[in-house]
Amino acid sequence: MPKFNIEEKKEAVIRYQQGTEGVKSIAKSIGVHHTVLLNWIKQYEHHGENAFKKPYTSYTTQFKLDVLNYIKETGTFN
Repeated sequence: MPKFNIEEKKEAVIRYQQGTEGVKSIAKSIGVHHTVLLNWIKQYEHHGENAFKKPYTSYTTQFKLDVLNYIKETGTFN
């Protein structure tokens, strides 16, 4: 299953909300199971514009290594 960005998910939900297409036809056209699209719709209806934003921060590999080295050097984790 391909990954979709925020705009692609929003566009699919808006297509559904416009009422001219059904869930199954939209899902088929974008290549997802209709239950995935139904989940997106529910998320969008509940959370609005923020529905598809990631609730976490991505850290670089270097940052993660620096944190692990800090823990190792200072014994913070013990």
